[in-house]
Amino acid sequence: MLKVSDEGAANVIAVTSREFVSGQKVFGRYTLIKVLGRGGMGVVWLARDQELERDVALKFLPNLMMQDHAALGDLKRETKRCLELTHPHIVRIHDFIHDERSGCISMEYVDGETLSNLRAEKERRVFEPDEIAAWISQLCEALNYAHHHAHVIHCDLKPANLMVNQRGSLKVSDFGIARNLTDSVSRLTAQQGRGGTLIYMSPQQLNGKRCTHLDDIYSLGATIYELLASKPPFYSGNIDRQICERIAPSMTERRKELDIEPASVPPIWEDTVAGCLAKDPSRRPQSATEVAQRLQLTSAPTGTSVAPAHRANRKPLIIGG
Repeated sequence: MLKVSDEGAANVIAVTSREFVSGQKVFGRYTLIKVLGRGGMGVVWLARDQELERDVALKFLPNLMMQDHAALGDLKRETKRCLELTHPHIVRIHDFIHDERSGCISMEYVDGETLSNLRAEKERRVFEPDEIAAWISQLCEALNYAHHHAHVIHCDLKPANLMVNQRGSLKVSDFGIARNLTDSVSRLTAQQGRGGTLIYMSPQQLNGKRCTHLDDIYSLGATIYELLASKPPFYSGNIDRQICERIAPSMTERRKELDIEPASVPPIWEDTVAGCLAKDPSRRPQSATEVAQRLQLTSAPTGTSVAPAHRANRKPLIIGG
């Protein structure tokens, strides 16, 4: 799914993690506490901002990017745009920091789990619609704000980028950043790639067209599909071709294939998700608000969902971008 080879991804991680240790102070103000997650695009540390006296997440950039001024400039501009995103269900970006040796993005620390991890911990590896309704409502609110007020497209929406904090509130992470990192590392490692994660990607994004909010609507549908059916719409074989040519089986059909009981998914969820996954963008819901309306979701106050139980041996967070 990541647009670098396994070996390339391992090398990226190595050069972004080997020089840092717990307790180390970086950029003159952040004290590193522990690694929160590792992924193909780098390492995320929990750190203490000594100036503002708050915990933050520091997403360190691959050293490869530090050596390319054009890539660094692109990411810096994208990060500055994301500073404008101020919404209760979007992970807040605080700053872009770098020196001659390393760089990182400082962002709000979310003490919680991704929806990807929470689904995997379910007994049948799926949620039921009533379990995710409040979270999907919050997600639609966040997307509507980003798309129509801040004019920012995510371009890599997926369960691994959706966090649920200890109060049970959903937070969308990596607006614009995961895509930019993936694009830059793909180019610098001579790997052909497209911004985003293939199995959640619309046909238009797959074919390299400029990302629009309707690509996020498609990814929203693919995300809901996976949460309710345990697998994304297309996940094996020639995924590129299937995304462009095949109609995904209904979530009820997928649950039957995987022997998940109860198999039936309510028609309102089936129809809405199928609409989001339409090949033609004009046939998709034209906004995240329309998705919420089709699902008959009401705006849920922050913290009304059930918070994930605190686990002493929490799995490491896998950062997709």
